[in-house]
Amino acid sequence: MVADTLPRRLAAILYLDVVEFSRLTHDNEDATYRTLQNYLRDIDDVIENRGGRTVDRSGDNLLAVFPVAADSVMAAVNIQERLTTRNAALPADRQIHARIGINLGDIIDDGQRVFGDGVNVAARLQEIAPPGGICVSDSARVVIGNALSVSFQAVGEQQLRNIASKISAHLVINDSDQPRTSTHEPDDPRLSIAVLPFTSQTGNADLSGLGLGLTVDLISALSRFRQLFVIAQHTSLAQKRDSAGTIALGHQLGTRYLVDGSIRAAGKGFRVAVQLIDTVSGGYLWSESYDGGNQELLSIQDEITQRVASTLVSNLEYSAVRRTDTRHTDADYTDVIRARQLVYRMQEPQDTEMARTLFHKVIGIDPQFAPALSGLALTHLTDLLMSWSPEPDTCVPRATQYAQRSLELDYTDSLAHAVYGITGLWRGQHIEAVSHLEQALELNPNHADAFAGMGLALIFTGDPVASIRQIGLAFERNPFPPSWYRWALAIAQYNSARYHEAVQTLQAIPDLNRFHRRVLSASYARLGDLGSARTQREIVMAETPGYTAADSRLHQPYENPVHIQPFIDGLVLAGFPAGDPS
Repeated sequence: MVADTLPRRLAAILYLDVVEFSRLTHDNEDATYRTLQNYLRDIDDVIENRGGRTVDRSGDNLLAVFPVAADSVMAAVNIQERLTTRNAALPADRQIHARIGINLGDIIDDGQRVFGDGVNVAARLQEIAPPGGICVSDSARVVIGNALSVSFQAVGEQQLRNIASKISAHLVINDSDQPRTSTHEPDDPRLSIAVLPFTSQTGNADLSGLGLGLTVDLISALSRFRQLFVIAQHTSLAQKRDSAGTIALGHQLGTRYLVDGSIRAAGKGFRVAVQLIDTVSGGYLWSESYDGGNQELLSIQDEITQRVASTLVSNLEYSAVRRTDTRHTDADYTDVIRARQLVYRMQEPQDTEMARTLFHKVIGIDPQFAPALSGLALTHLTDLLMSWSPEPDTCVPRATQYAQRSLELDYTDSLAHAVYGITGLWRGQHIEAVSHLEQALELNPNHADAFAGMGLALIFTGDPVASIRQIGLAFERNPFPPSWYRWALAIAQYNSARYHEAVQTLQAIPDLNRFHRRVLSASYARLGDLGSARTQREIVMAETPGYTAADSRLHQPYENPVHIQPFIDGLVLAGFPAGDPS
């Protein structure tokens, strides 16, 4: 019997990846190469000084191993500090940022290369770190303990890409950055929010435990929305109401919004009450209560977290865009919300032009704000759908470029995956589109737009019945749904021969555009109401005199062209010109 002679050992594995490398090289290949090589030499020195060894450097990533986990973390901290220092001399669009993942695990080391699942985990942990951030596995965190001048923020169990088992992960917080006068950077465009500990006045240990669980789960769920800056769990749980009023706590934490919750006994069960508070006005923007039975504490915790998280985000965005104060001159996430509303309403060409101005305003302040880049992708896709672009052939490539850049900036951003998936439908990459939409929902099970996007994908891959269910989940998670949800739902209902339901869905849209009216006209025709069908047709044809029913093949990207034929037949029945049957 031959012994296994593979040189295995336990090591701390550091995996570094450069953010937006493809964009940097595309913009200036020579400058990026020279800058990156200088940075990597500097990083090699840091690794060696901390007792590590650089194993591999290929393109935009680096792999190193350390005998001591604590040294790998401090090396990562030093690397990020050096990158920050060196970037200060470069313009924002040429700065090089990195993500770092660290895992403690077994490796196969032949003296030149290292292999093993431990390396794969480190590489995937890197993907869920923010730009400029460090993410470590629980195996490394436990060994390190509290010996370092850094702290760790738990982000829970993560389903890493191509890793079978979930991995508990932690983000590294460099304590040398503290204290700050505010809990987030002043130019951070995100909506800032803190979740205060849920209180129980009853002294019931089970309810107190539920309150703690809800607080932690809600912080974790809200953190999945990249447009939010959520105060870390350990900071929120440390807040005491007896030392300051609720609004004063918000001011101390430096957040615009607070979530305040309580739990009390109600009959044989309990009632959870939740409020969303604006710390500037002191007003309550939203409140809701949820009832449950004591025998269901654990199961009801997940349900309440889902309902509260999705409803909170929708109310946050709705409240932010309706804010009466206009004193701020810097860009913030409110600009992104306003821009997105312009895109979603699809009324006139100036909508997407104004939206792009707002998105670029935010990116000018934070070039790495992925939601703004995703929004830019949607503006170009809208220009294609509405025939607003003088160069329609460029719309999908431009949309794809921005969506891909957003995804590269933050591979764990649910919105980035959702938008990239939606653009994939119009690229004809239906399998890839569905895959990215599935990843969006895995990353954020409360993301309404991702559910609606998956509904679109199911329509265009030929499953309208499943699409209706999927879009219904989007409506459950967004009390202020944009009109494109109803447009998608109406198409799914039409394709399921539910013409009356399609008419009802479209009639609920306040301002119909020509896309809505086409589906409405075809639905009326299928119901035999040719007068109403003709009315809608005439409005569409007055706006786009050259339109033919066959043109819809360009705007509805069905995987199987046969599936759009019932809609084209309905348009012809309504009196639209048939056009080229091919």
